[in-house]
Amino acid sequence: MKSLLPTAAIAAMIVTVLVTFCAIVLCLAGGANATPAQVRSLKLWMLGLTLLGGGGVTAGIFLMRAGQHSWAAGAAILPAVIMVLILIVALIIK
Repeated sequence: MKSLLPTAAIAAMIVTVLVTFCAIVLCLAGGANATPAQVRSLKLWMLGLTLLGGGGVTAGIFLMRAGQHSWAAGAAILPAVIMVLILIVALIIK
């Protein structure tokens, strides 16, 4: 039972990496027929999403090394939740 929280934290990090990758690919696909201003905006979105995902995974690793596995799982999954919410809002607006 002790290994459940570290496993959950590692799974949260993996999910965040995959969601970040999917969000970046979605932004790349959206820029196929975009104007230069839209491409610039998509590049900024990709940078922001990459920093968000990387920050969550980094915080998760730091918290796991500190022994705070439950906080590590929360910090690692939060960027994925934020990216899914961004996707939902983007689909509702369009």
